[in-house]
Amino acid sequence: MKHVVVIGGGTGTFTLLSALRDSPYKISALLTMVDDGGSNRVLRDEFGLLPTSGVRQALVALSSTPSLLRELFLYRFHQGNGIKGMTFGNLFLAAVADIVGSQEEAIEQTAQLLSVKGDILPISYDDVRLVAQYENGLEVVGEHAIDEPKHDGKLKIVKMYTKPKATINEKAMHAIKTADYIFLGPGDFYTNTVANLIIDGVCEAIINSSAHVVFIGNLMTKYGETYNYATSDFLEVLKEYIPINRIGTILLNNDQSFPEEALEKYKQEHSMPVKDDLDSYNLPSSVQVIRTPLLLDEEIKPQKGDSVKRSIIRHDSDKLMSALKKIIV
Repeated sequence: MKHVVVIGGGTGTFTLLSALRDSPYKISALLTMVDDGGSNRVLRDEFGLLPTSGVRQALVALSSTPSLLRELFLYRFHQGNGIKGMTFGNLFLAAVADIVGSQEEAIEQTAQLLSVKGDILPISYDDVRLVAQYENGLEVVGEHAIDEPKHDGKLKIVKMYTKPKATINEKAMHAIKTADYIFLGPGDFYTNTVANLIIDGVCEAIINSSAHVVFIGNLMTKYGETYNYATSDFLEVLKEYIPINRIGTILLNNDQSFPEEALEKYKQEHSMPVKDDLDSYNLPSSVQVIRTPLLLDEEIKPQKGDSVKRSIIRHDSDKLMSALKKIIV
């Protein structure tokens, strides 16, 4: 059985894991633990816990329980003063952690309850804050402040790190070492993909593994993270962490039939579809580029009570799975 490792977090990883749920592969999801916006801020500041939104979404994506239970873990309270904006799943995980004595055990117990296929593994259990340094020297602390900037979001990020340093979880390290395929992306590039690569031990494990590394390109640029980025810009950043020839496949969407209303909303936020410029980019001959339709043909509606901006143009999990079957051999 092929072992597939997904490294990321957020809605992009949720879509990818949803695609993989009914596959014949062994799955390990390695998730960033630096979120500090929305309900994660409450978990960190009031409960003294690490953020679990990425974990919660991964649990739901890989759950084989009835749909009502999965919907319950995604449910966000949108009434009341103290509980508004919180998700049932995050509160559940916080309660279980209090009962069993650790977040690690809480994740494992909840995975059993939800009949999760595969392993859900925080990339690190260290309590850290994400820091972005921009081309003008500005440093911004906190995933949420990077993700939804109050500064000039056109500025380019030139360095990412955590305060204090974080080290890879041993189980996550083992997953990478034993992987046949490692998937990076899609998702917020700096706060979900690069945020994992800056954890001590992650890049070394990827480089030294024998796994086939797959990078799934983002559909849209993002103000504050990847303003005006083309595909080559993503690769230029990635190769600061892992050699470009360690990437075996780049998977890109070539369906340009984006919902017009959604595009207009993105335009107002200084975002646009990512331009595929790889035909003029000097890729090693060993790197395969696959272009195929991956676009979900509908706009995602915001969830009631959610104060955090989410992507409304996303990958289609069924189309992703069709593409993955051609890669995983």
